[in-house]
Parts: sequence; C-alpha cells; structure tokens
Amino acid sequence: MFEEELSPLSTADLLESAAEERAAESRSAARSLVHAVVYADRFHPDVAPERPGRRASDGRERAVVLGGDGCPPIMEFCVSEYGAVVGVSPGVARDYLANALALRARFPFVWARVLAEKVTAWKARNLARDCEKLSLEAALYVDKRVAHLLDTISPTRLAKIIKAAKMHADPDLAKAEAAEKTDERGVWVGRSDEHGTKTCVIKASSGAVRRHKAKIDEIADALLCQGDKRPVQARRAEAVGILPDTAFTNELLAQAREYQRTNPPP
Repeated sequence: MFEEELSPLSTADLLESAAEERAAESRSAARSLVHAVVYADRFHPDVAPERPGRRASDGRERAVVLGGDGCPPIMEFCVSEYGAVVGVSPGVARDYLANALALRARFPFVWARVLAEKVTAWKARNLARDCEKLSLEAALYVDKRVAHLLDTISPTRLAKIIKAAKMHADPDLAKAEAAEKTDERGVWVGRSDEHGTKTCVIKASSGAVRRHKAKIDEIADALLCQGDKRPVQARRAEAVGILPDTAFTNELLAQAREYQRTNPPP
C-alpha cells in the first residue's frame, strides 16, 4: 500500500517525505518517553489510588525505585500493566519506565534536549541505562558533560566520553564495573549441528582477542599462498583447527613467508 502511494513521487519529493517521516519518528519516540513518566507519576505511592477489589489478605503492593538514585518511587504492579497495554514484556516495560524516569530526574539537560527533539530518544535511553548505578550527583555531572554531544559524535567516541565522565564522577564504581566485566570473560562452545559444525564464543581481554585474531588471519593468508582459494572466512575457520598444532603452524607460516619473498607482488 505504501509503495503505491510513494512510487508516483519525484525523487526530491520522496526524500522530503522520508525526512518528514524520520522527524515524525523521532518526535513519536520522545512523546513515548513523556507518556511513560506521566504514567509513572500517577502511581507514585503518595497519589496512587487503591486498586478496586483488592483485599487486605492479598498483601500490600510495594513501592519500587526504577532508574537509579534520585528517581521517584512507583507502585510495582503498574509496570506489568504498562507492558501489557503497550505490548511488551514486563522486563522491557521495566527498563523503559526506568530509562524515562532516570532521564527526567537524573539527566535534566539531556531530557530537555530530548523534548526539544535535539537528541535521539534511543541514544538518551542508552545513556540512562549505562549510568543507572551512578549516584544522583555523579549522574548530574555526566549529564552536563555529554548532553550537547549525544547527537553530534559517533557512538564509539561517545562511549569513551561517557566512560571518562563516569570515572571522574565515581572512580570506585567505574573500577567495580570494570572488575565485573572481567568476571564475565570466558569461552563457550555450542553443540554440533547435523553438518559437524560448532559455534565457539570467546570473551577475553581486547589484547588477547586481537592477538588471537591476528594469528588466525596470518594462517588464513598462508593457506591462500598455498593455493587455497576459498573465501577468507572459510580459511579462518580452517585456521582454528590448525592453530593448536604448533609445529604445523610454524612450518606453514615459514613456507608462506618464503613464498612471499620469492614472489613479491607487482
């Protein structure tokens, strides 16, 4: 249906329509965050109405704080209700409400730019999620440092700036998070499929992974010198099986180096 509507448009009009849709999408994402905080405010323990039909024997509904230090408490059952109506799981609903509340309470400069449509909503939510464990004071410091940068630099560079700001605001927490990430390292091997293939996932230090990758690439290039014309990913997979055999690896690499010496590229 949409294709039939857009096909008659000129290229200029099509691009203008695409830009309008993009702007509407950003505006809708910001409004969804506002919906979330207004909804949460209605379930603050001080103003939340008594649920109809609830008996004293059912137990007392607890108040929970989502989003981190400085966020207002809300009644716990409203999270599931929000998710059920919006069409997401309770976990996703919890994260969304937490991000929205954190942005308003802990990142006021970023929140203002989201409302002004100067910051993409999902980038703001990522910031709130990454800084959830920070104290309110530390979060406000990060807010001032990154609010004007969120939509102007690459995600990689932004992550480095956020990391530096978190380290300055709360060095102990930053070190604890680094130690926690270290504990997540490991090697996981999946089951074999019907073709005799396994999946291996390695999570190690950046330096170790780079060295391992470099050696695999070196073996893959050596296989190419030996006449293996398969795609590079296939040769890398072959290199994984060769790497544990040190003698074979060294001989293969020596032959590749000799080939490259006697057959220099034009």
